[in-house]
Amino acid sequence: MLQDPSAAALDWVIETPGQSRYADRDRRRGVHDGAVETASDQARTTGEIVAYQLSFFCRSGEERGDEALDRLLDYLLESGDPLVGEWLGPFEDSVAAFRLGTGSSDSDRPVADLLTLEVHVGVAEIAESVIAASPNDEWSIWGCDLLATVTLSGGNPDWALVHRIWAAVVSLWRAVPWDESSGFEIAARAPQH
Repeated sequence: MLQDPSAAALDWVIETPGQSRYADRDRRRGVHDGAVETASDQARTTGEIVAYQLSFFCRSGEERGDEALDRLLDYLLESGDPLVGEWLGPFEDSVAAFRLGTGSSDSDRPVADLLTLEVHVGVAEIAESVIAASPNDEWSIWGCDLLATVTLSGGNPDWALVHRIWAAVVSLWRAVPWDESSGFEIAARAPQH
């Protein structure tokens, strides 16, 4: 089972406008300071719940989005708690998405809010995202052929599942993580398993 490293918590979320559930703890640790402040400011001004996205640039060799997502879901099902969810789509061959959550042991309901897991396959399909994230290829992601994105929103995110997904894409496809607030520095906060 994956554990959240004490100095590398990723779990901030806006519960009510202007308040982050973990803002005080995260500020003490120096984790996602900018993200917490930006999210809090946005929530104060718009009154909206803010979503968090974590992306993974991968070298997979996969040819279709649905096949890549099937492989990832199979890996997740073999390596932990049961999952609940639903396919999203239909999409074109290079894209697949799933609403997903960790299943409760005593019911068919998720233990936390569902997240969205989306994969885009193909060098040309993800080229714009690759160049935007790393214009000078400092992180050697040019040539990646799969972009997996996890989107969280709501008051009870499934951080344990995020950590499982993170470990899975690293194991399957040598993923390089990226988010808007930390960029590639988020890699230093990889979950330990």
